[in-house]
Amino acid sequence: MSKADIAGARRRLTPLARLIGLAATVAIPLAALPAHADELSDLKAQIQLLNQRLADIEAKQSKAAAAPVAAAPVAPARSAALSTDQDGRPAKDDTALTLYDNGKSSLSIYGLVEATLSSVNHQTVTGGTVNGFQVAYFSGNRLGFDIQHALDVGQSWDMPDLKVIAKLEEEFELPTGNMDTANVSFNRDAWMGLYSSKLGKLTFGRQNTLTRDFTANWGDPYGGAEVTTKEGGYSNVNNFKQFIFYSAGASGTRYNSAIEWKKDLDGHWLVGAAYAFGSGGNGGSGDVGSGGPIAGDTSNGTGQAISVAYNKLDLGGAELNLNASYDRANKNQLIHEATLIGGNVVSGPWRFNAGFVHYTAEQGVHNSAGTRTDNSWTTSLSFRPNAFEYDLGYQVMKGQHAGFSGGGVTLNPFLGNTAGVTATADGSKRSLYGAIRYRLDRQTDFYFAADRFNVTGGWVVGDALGNGLHYGAGQTYKNETEFATGLRFKF
Repeated sequence: MSKADIAGARRRLTPLARLIGLAATVAIPLAALPAHADELSDLKAQIQLLNQRLADIEAKQSKAAAAPVAAAPVAPARSAALSTDQDGRPAKDDTALTLYDNGKSSLSIYGLVEATLSSVNHQTVTGGTVNGFQVAYFSGNRLGFDIQHALDVGQSWDMPDLKVIAKLEEEFELPTGNMDTANVSFNRDAWMGLYSSKLGKLTFGRQNTLTRDFTANWGDPYGGAEVTTKEGGYSNVNNFKQFIFYSAGASGTRYNSAIEWKKDLDGHWLVGAAYAFGSGGNGGSGDVGSGGPIAGDTSNGTGQAISVAYNKLDLGGAELNLNASYDRANKNQLIHEATLIGGNVVSGPWRFNAGFVHYTAEQGVHNSAGTRTDNSWTTSLSFRPNAFEYDLGYQVMKGQHAGFSGGGVTLNPFLGNTAGVTATADGSKRSLYGAIRYRLDRQTDFYFAADRFNVTGGWVVGDALGNGLHYGAGQTYKNETEFATGLRFKF
């Protein structure tokens, strides 16, 4: 073995092997001595064996280093369909709390809690006043869930943002914790549907009437200024909320068993159509309670509506938002119809709202009590200079030949069983209301509110919908005044 070979072996040896190699180097010159020949031969063989083993180890290490390293798992890309909410608006970090989101499906929980203390006069036959908690004045207390699921098939259908949407929402009463509707889990909303910017919003199930969503921007000053595909509403339990019933259907201000379609056409025009299947019976497959069709009478309880809105008409320093709706319902084979038109003008911190309704309803069996005709209107004003908001409104519900319930109370539009009407009268209900609200932050506001109504002619108030009290024909008060203060929190 040459000195070069020995040097190479020394570079490859471990510290222990190098020590052995050093001993071998010293021993090589003595190889010529006969007494040590066998020992030197054995040492050379051991060195060669060590070199071979070191070479094998180096080869394995080189091979392992050359092997590709497995890439870390990559999180799935977020679907473009979940970049917007259920109404196609850009998703943002809002008040809703996300419970689950894997980029393709999401589930969020939201709610609104409102506590109201009020003082209301004329609550007894002797004129007594009631002080204390009441059901929320402005907004029904609620808890809801929004669900979205992106559909891959939308790519091949030229609708990359196509998704399944669903909403489940219940209402409760803060003073007691009771359900707003006993033994019903999701009395406010229980629907599912589809959304894409090309298709629009198509929903199936229990949901707001179409007309309610369109007229909410002028029915009182508390809804949004523009009409969108999002569900809207009026204020909750007070003496001016009754105007909402002109936007109702056969099952109230929410449809049962309905199909609705809304679509934003160009950022200005928005259109909608709705059809509600028969409601009020137990027909159909499964136990659907009173929200299904009446067997053998499938037109009874149905409803139809069409609406159109134009948002953001530039008036030079102000914007005009207008909408019109036609609403029809069949209740006990008697037809209720409403034509509604209204809107608002927004200029800086000021907003002015106004609307008009023409409503007719057949009354009595086969319209034997004649047709009721209402020509009603509302107007309101808001001023929002900063965190404070000041609101003032006035409305007139005016009916000719308006029918009474069995208890002698004037039936609210679209509500009640007009087939049982035997007595009618002309009259009106006029309400003045106002509020001061202070926004503590984006989710919380504090308010003082007041309202007063008076009735004229034969109009008689007194139902369970915040429409005053009634103690029998001829015993009701002609007016009522209410003061309220409260705190609202949204999450």
